[in-house]
Amino acid sequence: MKQKNVTLGIGICLLSLVLIAALLSFFWLPFSPEETNPLLRLSAPDYLHWAGTDKLGRDVFSQLMIGARSVIFVAIVSPLIAAIIGIPMGLFAATCKGIVDEGLSLAFDAMIAFPSILLAMLVVTVRGASLFSAVIAIGVSASAPVARVTRVNALAVLATDYVRAARACGMSKIRILLRHVIPNISSMVTVQLVLVASGAILAEASLAYLGLGAPPPRASWGRLLMESQSSVMTAPWGAIIPGVAIITVVLALNFLGDGLRDVLDPQEEVSV
Repeated sequence: MKQKNVTLGIGICLLSLVLIAALLSFFWLPFSPEETNPLLRLSAPDYLHWAGTDKLGRDVFSQLMIGARSVIFVAIVSPLIAAIIGIPMGLFAATCKGIVDEGLSLAFDAMIAFPSILLAMLVVTVRGASLFSAVIAIGVSASAPVARVTRVNALAVLATDYVRAARACGMSKIRILLRHVIPNISSMVTVQLVLVASGAILAEASLAYLGLGAPPPRASWGRLLMESQSSVMTAPWGAIIPGVAIITVVLALNFLGDGLRDVLDPQEEVSV
């Protein structure tokens, strides 16, 4: 039997660490994230402050643990919003013909061509800076790629012989979608949603860096980067550690997506 996918295991392990940190932060923190100590400002990492302190003397590791909550929230809710909007639109486009399908396809391409971060900035500016506003904006902008992937894979399934036979037997469009299309496209859509989660975390960190994410005192990895830029030459760990955390989670989700693609691919050959 084919060996387990290594990237899938790496992705699951790294994401499990982030999830554990987020859950643990509800019950235990090394220090209060709002506790300031001017005597310890910009301290290097040591046995007490594992990630050092910021310019106000606050423990960075505690803030990273609090920020992990936002990471998990973004990684779950943004793909959920994208799926709620994108999957029905993609299925509707696939079942329609002519001008409706072409019009929806052009709309998907136009949304994909428009920079998602600009759309997110627009929504956040209108609604006000908050984590929920950022998540809504990111989820809406990510719905277009999900819709396109859904449409393309649904069209491939609808063109198969067994679907033609189902139509010939009088099966309705809804039953065909529920019984044949959705089960056969679920693997590729799942992989796309994992990649959406990866992009959503990066987009939320970018918005937080620009001051358009979760407002203080709620900790955010992107805002930790922004707050450390003034002291990056004297205390580089303040920027390096949050940056590494963001990169690690994004890579973990990409590993997870690649691993799921290999595992869920129905055309993958199985060696004995």
